[in-house]
Amino acid sequence: MNRSRSVIATGAACCAVAALAALAVGARTARTQADPASRAIDYLQAQQLADGSIPSSAGSYGPTELFVIAAAADGFDPGALRSSAGHSPIEFLSANVVDASSTAGKCGELLQAVLSAGLDPHAFAGHDLVATLAADLNPTTGAYGNGQSDAQAFPQALAMQGLADAGMTVPPAATAYEITRQDSDGGWNYLNIRDDPNPQDFASSDTNSTAMVLMALDASGDHSRDASALTWLHTQQNADGGFPYQAGAPSDPDSTALVAQAILATGGDPAASSWAKSGHTPLQELVATQTAGGGYTFPGNAAPDAFTTSQVPAALLRQPLPAASAFAAGLTPGVEQHAALQALLYLQTQQAGDGSFTGVTATYDPSELYAIGAAAGGYDPRTLRVAGGTPVMDFLAAHVTAATANAGQTGRLIQAVIAAGLDPHSFGGTDLVSRLQSFLAPTGDIYGDGAAFTQTLAIQGLLVAGTTPPPAAVGHLVTTQDSDGGWDYLLKRDDTNLQDFASSDTNSTAMVLMALDAAGNHSRDASALAWLRTQQNTDRGFPYQAGAASDPDSTALVIQAIEGGGGNAAAAPWSGGGRSPFSALVAMQNASGGYAFPGNPAPDVFTTAQVPAALARVAFPVPFAQRAFYQPGATLGAPAAPTPTPSSNTSLSAGPIAPPAPAPARHAASAQSTSNATPPPAPATQPPAAPSPSSGIGAATAPSTTRPLPTRVAVAQPGGPLPLLYAGIALAVAAAVTGAGLLWTRRR
Repeated sequence: MNRSRSVIATGAACCAVAALAALAVGARTARTQADPASRAIDYLQAQQLADGSIPSSAGSYGPTELFVIAAAADGFDPGALRSSAGHSPIEFLSANVVDASSTAGKCGELLQAVLSAGLDPHAFAGHDLVATLAADLNPTTGAYGNGQSDAQAFPQALAMQGLADAGMTVPPAATAYEITRQDSDGGWNYLNIRDDPNPQDFASSDTNSTAMVLMALDASGDHSRDASALTWLHTQQNADGGFPYQAGAPSDPDSTALVAQAILATGGDPAASSWAKSGHTPLQELVATQTAGGGYTFPGNAAPDAFTTSQVPAALLRQPLPAASAFAAGLTPGVEQHAALQALLYLQTQQAGDGSFTGVTATYDPSELYAIGAAAGGYDPRTLRVAGGTPVMDFLAAHVTAATANAGQTGRLIQAVIAAGLDPHSFGGTDLVSRLQSFLAPTGDIYGDGAAFTQTLAIQGLLVAGTTPPPAAVGHLVTTQDSDGGWDYLLKRDDTNLQDFASSDTNSTAMVLMALDAAGNHSRDASALAWLRTQQNTDRGFPYQAGAASDPDSTALVIQAIEGGGGNAAAAPWSGGGRSPFSALVAMQNASGGYAFPGNPAPDVFTTAQVPAALARVAFPVPFAQRAFYQPGATLGAPAAPTPTPSSNTSLSAGPIAPPAPAPARHAASAQSTSNATPPPAPATQPPAAPSPSSGIGAATAPSTTRPLPTRVAVAQPGGPLPLLYAGIALAVAAAVTGAGLLWTRRR
């Protein structure tokens, strides 16, 4: 069965994609994405060779294929990820299709990459990869690999995964072959020989082989070995939460990633307490060991490398092999980086000499969001100023009393102060945390007026400052959820007063969901995300409420809410048809770099300030204390990420963004002060007109890039929707004791 999809951008959208793609080979100006998976993909693109490949040994295509799989899973267009010489990884794989499909394992992995890129595996560079793989089966033994009777674990697993990914039924003989090769301890070994007695043949079970086989069996629909294999894998986990190739060795990124994927394939959760060791889960270990530049280092090596890093993004994206993919046509890390930087530069041009945007009598939200978004994107908030002017953080410190007039404003100010690396207990002569606590009602459950933004900003501010919010305050968010799954502006459950903005809205729902998730309460994720899905427009953006045009504020907040719950806004069901919430957000950007609310003739600082944090793919509150997001002193336009300067082939130089078409009248005003000082105006009575196809990336109709998942047990994200897109593959790492230490031999 052919499940391939081609990505075709047409009309004005094609022109916009082409323009942005042309910029993609310019000098790097920023490294915006802050989520670990996108940072790893960005690192890999920085290593891309002129021919479009990812560095590897001769004859090894795995890192390039994994780059394609992970990028597509993260919402990026593999065909647009071009080297400085203008070549994509797809072009490299096409040029080397004969060698890249010369064995069953190679063919199975290539098939997965081709499908992830939305291409036809029956006609890839003139080759039918599915037929090639099917012909490589020994029907008598069930082994892949030119009729071998002892097919190794990786080739056999990759072949089975490739067939399953192509929508083909994995031959029962192949499944039975793997089942009979399981070691008596519950694992599988490198050579796929049950209880192999030869100690020189890597006879003992290892985590890499076990994880790969388990994913292949699960993709084939056989879960009979899940329990025994997971039990054995539990015995291999180290105290740091990670996994080694075999017990006794240090945790390494490749092994940890593969085991996390295998857990997901069985329907488990590698972020759950059942997989915590000394308080650390496998996913936490992967996040903690990522280098500042986004890469991963194998134990004993001095620096990160592309081979090791290529194994990891799929696990960070919570996706087992084989992976489905949905990506926006033309979207790359460079496109997102460019859009985020242009938004920040626009905001900088709007600053007054005193560091403000609109003066001390207006809301301070844009200034605070400016600081938070810049920090998430890799820039030091203390440097945000116009030439010769006062930095934005100095402006906020000078007006701290006015900026803490209510609980919501205080909670957001705390987040900005933390973003700048300053002390929230002593900012502008004020203890902001104590100030925030003073707004708590005597009942202990409501901050200030108790409206959605007020309550959530207060909780977010406390959490990012390291203070546990009152359980009753968190519980208040849970009990005020509307029966439809969303939350409304005044945080009143199923409010019947139509003048009170009683209906659920995307902005309030996103803010509540982020606060609950940050507090560790994921009980409302599924119902809230299901409701948000009903509000999404065909351009993949979001309105304040259904029936209105997508707007930047709402789209940004929903992206953050999805990411905050451990989801991926670039994945199905949020993305598809050549569009994603991220491409929708990029398409809304004005030529100046700013964002305008639908119906407004020009961009404004309030609307624009909402966007950078979403393009960085982080939720509120941003966990700045957990790792370095920027180098102190990093200014806009300068290299921003805390990493060595990468090659110039992966980002966009400054340049115009296709302006959006005129939009209909503003609906429901989500560009109000998000500290909720005043309610929004009444919503428009008529639905807006459809967005113009000239508004940029993904705006024109394009064939779907979504590949449905192969038949297998759905993997539930913790408190979120089904994770639908991602992938990765692994290497085998063999450990042998030599002399005084461990000699690590990396084998494919």
